[in-house]
Amino acid sequence: MSALNMIPEIWSLVFQFLATRNDLRNVCSVCRLFDAIATPFLYRSLIFRDEPINGRHWSKFPDDEDVKTQDEADDLSFGLLCRLLDDRNDMLRVFVREIIFEGELNDTRTVDRVWCKLQPPNDVLATLVNCLPNLEVIHFERKLPITDRFVNALLSHKKSPKLHLLGEDGTTRVNIKMPFVQKLHTSVDTQARAPIDHPETDRSGFHAWEPQRLALHELFNAFPNLEELSVSVNWLRGGCAMGGRPSPTRILGLDLSEDATFPPLKSLSLSGYPVQDDPVEDDEVALWRDRFPWDRLHSLSLGVQLPESTPGFLELATGKVANLKEFQITSYDPLSSSAELDAFLCSFDTLEILTAKGAVPSLTSVIHQSNLKHICLHTIEDPDRERETLDVEQIKDLSQHCPKLTTLEIDLDPNGTWPDDIVSVIATGFKNLCRLSIHVGLGIAHVKNDDSMEEKFARVLTESKAQDFAKRFFELRGPSVLEMITLKTGEKLRWFPQWHPRYADAEKHCAKIFEIYAPLEDNDEPRLNELESDYARWMRGLEEGYSGFRSLNSKNHSNADSKPQRLSRSPRVFKDPAFPLST
Repeated sequence: MSALNMIPEIWSLVFQFLATRNDLRNVCSVCRLFDAIATPFLYRSLIFRDEPINGRHWSKFPDDEDVKTQDEADDLSFGLLCRLLDDRNDMLRVFVREIIFEGELNDTRTVDRVWCKLQPPNDVLATLVNCLPNLEVIHFERKLPITDRFVNALLSHKKSPKLHLLGEDGTTRVNIKMPFVQKLHTSVDTQARAPIDHPETDRSGFHAWEPQRLALHELFNAFPNLEELSVSVNWLRGGCAMGGRPSPTRILGLDLSEDATFPPLKSLSLSGYPVQDDPVEDDEVALWRDRFPWDRLHSLSLGVQLPESTPGFLELATGKVANLKEFQITSYDPLSSSAELDAFLCSFDTLEILTAKGAVPSLTSVIHQSNLKHICLHTIEDPDRERETLDVEQIKDLSQHCPKLTTLEIDLDPNGTWPDDIVSVIATGFKNLCRLSIHVGLGIAHVKNDDSMEEKFARVLTESKAQDFAKRFFELRGPSVLEMITLKTGEKLRWFPQWHPRYADAEKHCAKIFEIYAPLEDNDEPRLNELESDYARWMRGLEEGYSGFRSLNSKNHSNADSKPQRLSRSPRVFKDPAFPLST
């Protein structure tokens, strides 16, 4: 029996495992049978994104038209929305379960165009929600307008779709109850400045400038069914010139009435949020301690800016969490004492994922969590003191008391050569380990602050040294379930108010990442792959952007041989003009 003669149900099962949307689009182009089977999977989750035409990218929201100029792209960017709004495409509407709005709207033209379509009288999103009978969830990964029509459309929808607001900025609408909001991620900048002339509208001309504001009780009242909350408050201020007018941003303490409650949060992430303990006003500490549903919490994340109240916040949760599966604490600076962090971790034993970067607990509190499947313990290198890393006995204890570990991330400072005792105990332990990541120290505390610093850092982790580690490790490890080892240098958790010190720049320039895979055969060498670091990728982007700019200026845009790539290959049902939007 030929492949095309197999029953459609088998092909349907196969297509469910295709890795990317491009694979699905290609399958749709094979034949009519494949198009009919794969189209429901292609339209199940729709991703809308926008990129400017700059020689390398073409505006895609997404669409499937050939365009040559940004003006043409602007006219076609809502092609997919128009297709779904067309009553002749009822079958496509049935397939849609999820809508995702990705990315940032940084280009002025894009901002104008998007806000114009989403605001009344167009209110495209409200119309779209009413057109999709099986819609289950909408993700806003950037700030988009929440109109009355959009709210009413979600409230009246028979499937009760959920809304995830993942790109809020302290101007979230809170004057109406929205029980459909399930996730909220908001970032508030305490250093934000009002425009000099206080314009009535922003550059898009469709919504007035608002000062940022954070009042958790207002969010809780507007979103009573919130299950995931992430709040990031930026207190950091830097640059060449510091000072200026005070910021209008307001951070209000939590204030709940007697009959008000916290939403049923399962995931809570706080970075820079100060729990205010004011004996004159309502005691916010008491509200968190006595009324927060700690027993429902499955995930807790603190950082990267840890205010002075953070240790106290952990004390509020100590002895109250009963079902916590994931805990993360991240900080630019180490804690003065790990006592409260240790007490918190020792008060329960349900964790499966523990991530501690910058602020690291003692190993005793870590191995208390015997159900851990993922551990990340990372201490930031400091020029004034040598960082503490796990020794042989501590690694043995970790392997013995956390037998379920499948992912491990730890630090290792080789000081010129790989410590064979450390490599040996890691390789012969952790029998269920699938992924191992090692942050290799550069020895910042031992290097003189001179011009030779970058040269010395570059020699710490080289391809030959990574290969030496791999050979010794797999020689000791033997056959196992281990899939990949990552060796890396460099540090992302650094912030300086003004100029970076020399060691930080040298560290950034010398950052390296090696992925290591086990030998395929007994006599083969381990496989090594060097990845591009963030700094190298950033530099390459600058060079390509400059080259693209020069290329665009030198080209004749009317050249018929210079044809743009297709935006996407989503199957179209009708080729005639799509349902027009009002303007």
